[in-house]
Amino acid sequence: MAKLHIVGAGAIGSLIAAGAEKHGVAYARYPKPHSTIPETVKWNDSDIVSLSAPASTPSCLCQDDVLVLPLKVYQLKHALLAWSSYLENRPPLVLLHNGLGGDEIATSVLGENYPILLATTSHGALKEPDGKTATYTGLGKTQIGLPRRGDMARNDKHLPWVQEASALLNTALPPVDLVDDITRALWQKLAINCVINPLTALNNMRNGGVLLKEYDEIRHALCREFAIVAEQYGLVFSVQELEKNVLSVASLTAQNYSSMHQDIAMDRHTEIDAINGYIVSLANKKGISVPTHALMVDRVKGLVL
Repeated sequence: MAKLHIVGAGAIGSLIAAGAEKHGVAYARYPKPHSTIPETVKWNDSDIVSLSAPASTPSCLCQDDVLVLPLKVYQLKHALLAWSSYLENRPPLVLLHNGLGGDEIATSVLGENYPILLATTSHGALKEPDGKTATYTGLGKTQIGLPRRGDMARNDKHLPWVQEASALLNTALPPVDLVDDITRALWQKLAINCVINPLTALNNMRNGGVLLKEYDEIRHALCREFAIVAEQYGLVFSVQELEKNVLSVASLTAQNYSSMHQDIAMDRHTEIDAINGYIVSLANKKGISVPTHALMVDRVKGLVL
């Protein structure tokens, strides 16, 4: 029987585990040592889902298992190095995180031919302050697909392992859409994160604060610079499209705090290098100036002493 193996102790991983629990999908959870992992999830219908106890140590995964890493990009390399000896049967790996750069890290550890899927989700989940409970805060969907390799998009979603891995995730936490070009979906989410995350962190505000007129100029600058860099890497976005998406998400999640806001509030390492920092890195490779993104990186890093 295929099994989901979920790494980490975060809210989204706990939500996937709760979905697996509700829908009869075999799963195991692997938190970082000494971390507090949710024992229950408050589902969106007020149901309380009790989760299985975390696994003490990993064992060799079967070929039809799926390893899900809902981690932050800066946590990936350490996690993959720890897991590499248990992946001799080459079970599919699903990377689920904010920002970009995780695929490059995974291939550097496991090799270019390892079966990797990239995913992004709009499901909302929050880990409560006690760390023992997670709350399902918003129904969404997950998009999943094969990463690009070089200039070619690996869009053969009919490969058996791709179909089976996405079907297993869809059973646990639907809906899961298997898309031809996950790269564009990830860039679209990155654009939203590049605006909402740093602005809410720097100004200590909920997502809805980004809608205020005083942020019009900086929102536009971030989207404009993003579109310029994206075009250099073969992805064309209109600035108006990007701004519209940012405003829509900020409105729909107006009462939420962004993950970067929460990281700063709890004195944790942020994902700024995988969000605005990723755009700065790509821009530098092409000799493009992105001063607004660079400013966001410097200012957010200045908050973490």
